Amino acid sequence: MQSSEARRQEDTNSGLKPRVISALVMTPVAVAAVWFGSPYFEILVFLFSVGMMWEWTRMCVPGHVNSVSVVAAVSLAVSMLFMTTGEYLLIIPAVLVGAATAALRPGNDRFLAAFGIIYISLAALAAHWLRSMHGDGLLLIMWLFFLVWATDTGAYAFGKAIGGPKLAPRFSPKKTWAGLIGGMLCAMLIGGLITYFSGNAVQVSIVLASGVLAIVAQIGDLGESALKRHFKVKDSSHLIPGHGGVLDRADGMLSVFPVAFVIVYFIGLSLR
Repeated sequence: MQSSEARRQEDTNSGLKPRVISALVMTPVAVAAVWFGSPYFEILVFLFSVGMMWEWTRMCVPGHVNSVSVVAAVSLAVSMLFMTTGEYLLIIPAVLVGAATAALRPGNDRFLAAFGIIYISLAALAAHWLRSMHGDGLLLIMWLFFLVWATDTGAYAFGKAIGGPKLAPRFSPKKTWAGLIGGMLCAMLIGGLITYFSGNAVQVSIVLASGVLAIVAQIGDLGESALKRHFKVKDSSHLIPGHGGVLDRADGMLSVFPVAFVIVYFIGLSLR
């Protein structure tokens, strides 16, 4: 008979292949959409957002997931169109239509479903504005992508190497304070490199903003972990073979995009 260790290794190997294939397919598509911008980036953001809204409502109002998801998807498409055409006053009402559809369904978690639709929609709209409606859109999105990836990688590496006190054991037993600090340091390094290569000087404001956004990314990660723990599920779905759901992969981006929009639009922070 196989030992438990041998079975675990076999399960790991069997799950590695679809994980690698999914990454090889998704990464070039995502990079190309970011690079070429509109309309490819908006299409990518819309599709990912619809997937996340479907996953969220599937957990919160499983008996009404299809009807709520369809209305939420249409509401998001309309709100993105309003942003493109400059009809800014109509954006929030369009988003609220999708959220209201969830809130009016029966169930204890219907308001959590409505919150998820608003949360995901605002992240999608922020990403749309940052890439397509800002003069340095490509640079901004690349900064945020690399920042979140660096945060995740740094948190994992520092947490595994150092260990120590847990960050939020109730929601994510593996995350540590050392990991949070390591993720922040890696994100700040990305901020320094981005500004150095784009403007020949390291901007302290961007370095500090990167550290703040690293914390925001970790909060988004913890929030999604708390959501899954509440519903007693391991993954938000199985839409991405080997990776779980879209929410599992984009939880940090979801929280970072709206905050980055506020920093760039209202505070006027620039990478150049």
